[in-house]
Amino acid sequence: MPTKFTEYPRKEILKDKSTPIHTYQEIDHGVIQSTCLLLDIPLESLTHITSFLYPPSLLALSRTNKRLYEHVNDDNTWYRAFINQFLAIGPEHNLEYEKILLLRKSETTWRKEFIMRHNLRRRWEGSRNGTITHSPQDTAIDDVHLMSESGLLTSSIQYGVVARSLPLTGKVLKGYLDAAGTGLGIGNPNVEFTPNVSTCCLTSDGGTARAFWGKRNGEVAVTTAPRVMDPGRASSKLVRCKPQDQHDGVVNQIFLDPLVGRFVSGGTDGQVKLWDSKTVVCLWSSDRQLQSLVADPFLKVSSALAHGIIIGALNSGDIILWSSSTQFLSDVISAPISFTQHRITSPIPKEQPSPHDAVVPKPQPTMLCLHRCSQTTVALLIGYFDHPFFYRIVVDLTSGKHETTAFGDPSFGNNSIVEPVFAAQPDDYSFVITGSQLGSVGIYDWDISQTSSSVTPAHRCETDEDSAVTALTWSSLVLATGFASGTTIIWDALTLERLRLFWSPIPRAAPGREVGGVSKIVIAKELLIIVIGNRVMSWKVGAVRSRDAPHKDKHTRTKKNQLSKGQQRYDLHKDINESRRELEHEKAYTQRTMRRQREQHSTLNKLGLSEVEAVEYALMLSREEEEHRRFSRAIEEEGDFEDEMVLPLASSSLPTHGFPSPSTNQSSSSSLSDYHPRTYPRAARPVTDEKVQVSPVFVPEPMEAGVTISPLKISTSLPGSSTATKSLPVIVSSGSSSHEHFPLISSSSSSRSISGSPEHARSAWNTPLRSAPSPSPSPSPSPSSHGSSSPHVDTPILGRSSVSLSSASVDVHYGQSEEEHLEPDEMDDDLKFAIELSLAEARSRGEI
Repeated sequence: MPTKFTEYPRKEILKDKSTPIHTYQEIDHGVIQSTCLLLDIPLESLTHITSFLYPPSLLALSRTNKRLYEHVNDDNTWYRAFINQFLAIGPEHNLEYEKILLLRKSETTWRKEFIMRHNLRRRWEGSRNGTITHSPQDTAIDDVHLMSESGLLTSSIQYGVVARSLPLTGKVLKGYLDAAGTGLGIGNPNVEFTPNVSTCCLTSDGGTARAFWGKRNGEVAVTTAPRVMDPGRASSKLVRCKPQDQHDGVVNQIFLDPLVGRFVSGGTDGQVKLWDSKTVVCLWSSDRQLQSLVADPFLKVSSALAHGIIIGALNSGDIILWSSSTQFLSDVISAPISFTQHRITSPIPKEQPSPHDAVVPKPQPTMLCLHRCSQTTVALLIGYFDHPFFYRIVVDLTSGKHETTAFGDPSFGNNSIVEPVFAAQPDDYSFVITGSQLGSVGIYDWDISQTSSSVTPAHRCETDEDSAVTALTWSSLVLATGFASGTTIIWDALTLERLRLFWSPIPRAAPGREVGGVSKIVIAKELLIIVIGNRVMSWKVGAVRSRDAPHKDKHTRTKKNQLSKGQQRYDLHKDINESRRELEHEKAYTQRTMRRQREQHSTLNKLGLSEVEAVEYALMLSREEEEHRRFSRAIEEEGDFEDEMVLPLASSSLPTHGFPSPSTNQSSSSSLSDYHPRTYPRAARPVTDEKVQVSPVFVPEPMEAGVTISPLKISTSLPGSSTATKSLPVIVSSGSSSHEHFPLISSSSSSRSISGSPEHARSAWNTPLRSAPSPSPSPSPSPSSHGSSSPHVDTPILGRSSVSLSSASVDVHYGQSEEEHLEPDEMDDDLKFAIELSLAEARSRGEI
């Protein structure tokens, strides 16, 4: 009997299809043992193999076997895989100092560090989130402070205000924090502005924001705003310094010490002052620095009050360092503050300028900071704009001696920005990142030993940008560089590979105008803030979908609509109004179209024609007009006379001078009724053996579509023939020719022909003669003779000749139609003038 196939569960089928591990059996002291060939390799070789695997592969490998699980669970396996893939250090090689210079460990184990960096790199490189751009200020942004992912403070020195905005939504909150404390305007910088602000520094403590102002009149003020990011207008409090404590000149810079609640300021009066952040009371003021009895202004100031150190860079290039044993960590300072001053000469070597060289301005310091090395020594970092080097100055606080080390490579151009990254943990390393005017990025080891020559960079990044580096920001994961062209590039912090590129949010400027460069870059965990001009572009790292992630179901449950009823009602009315406007526009267009159609049909009904008949009638008129134009052109250009008469020339001598007498008028019988066309014009055989030149029959070249008209097949029944035939010259036979009135023209005349185009001015030779009536009929003279004749033999002359009289043509009847009748006197004058010109031309050639 037939049996049914046995069905097994799907899980059992998958288990049976799994690849078995090939083993072999060996006998050891009578005991049979199974051994795997894959696992029977040295541990070093297995570590070498697993160092090339990514975290997902390592985790999958740990689930295959107990021994492999123990191997993957070892933190050394993850450490070797991490340094092999991120630092390019092989499993068999030792750690290299230059390669681990940028390493910052943020997790407790190497397994967590490897997984975290691998995931974040994939998200930075493959996230598809879009950027959000907003303009919190009307002028250029000078400083920016990120309170949290939902709060951003931006300051403008030109207006002296601080704006509040939400970078992830692009919303700008109403109202500003200003340096005057008036609070009169609501989001209007023209009311809430202080035009005498020279510097500003922003900070925050929780939800409270503080803005430190330095003004051009030497005043120092602090604006405090609690709950600054709450919607609506923020309530702020402005505290000014005492008049006797302020600077005597412009405040150039304010530096806030992050570890203590105090700040320092430097001004053009050559003094550095120490202030309390809450009360804005001057705690200490330095002596005035003079240069040739003139105050030497401070351009940059910095401090490490936790170690009792304050430094300042003068306009002359020297650096002043003050050290104190006072404890500034406590809120109340009972003992008077005293500092010991150390003066350091400018680290830039002085060159002897040639009297022929132009005056080169001094490099201005752009970075000044300090790093405490030990209890008795401190290291200073000073960088200059448009200078190929930055300097490390190690100062001994006990003796006042210092050592200077130069960092830089002149072959890569001058530095445009210097950014130090000091070690926060004992196992980390300190380094300095620089950006050049040529667009390259260099990384220098800060802890290198003292050398007499300049220190070259340990790492170098060459970019494709042709503009200078204007902004630098480094985190443990990525390195961000901004350029003067507005472009921002994100690099991997360890491998220095390009991860992402952001274009400028400012539209392309007109030719001749430059687009603002990147001025600030802020990186906070997974949020990126880029400042260009008065615009802020924010971008948040998004999640990246893995390859093995399950796809969403097609019938997923739709999310609940988050819009309010009022918003839905507003959108509905908006859609209805737009639909009505579209219907009205379509109706008006239809009415206009139907009106034109009705007018056209009414016109055709009046004419008694249909549309097809109207089109045929229009084509017929077009063909008739084309035939008439071609017929007129052929007559004007060729002048083909159908009834040519042979006019024998007398052999009598011709006078060289004289004018023809008025000839008798032609008979009225020379009309169209006397005109008998023939199929082909034929020339009579000449009496003599002399050669006679005959003009060829003109055949018009077809230039456009239409009926081809031949000059030999002109029908008298064409439309408008009554008008066209009036211009036909009528040749009347005559028994004798008057040689007294018409002198002969030699056949050696110029071969130039008279243009027969309608635009050319008509000559008297192309117009039929109309003489006054006389008793005896006189033949109509031929305009010109073609060919040569013997003095005693009559030579027949056929039709019109092609002798050129362009040099003797006169524009007599230009612009007149062929139907106009000229008076006899005018015709005689024209004929006389033309004959005179012909005789003059013949005399000039010596033929007469």
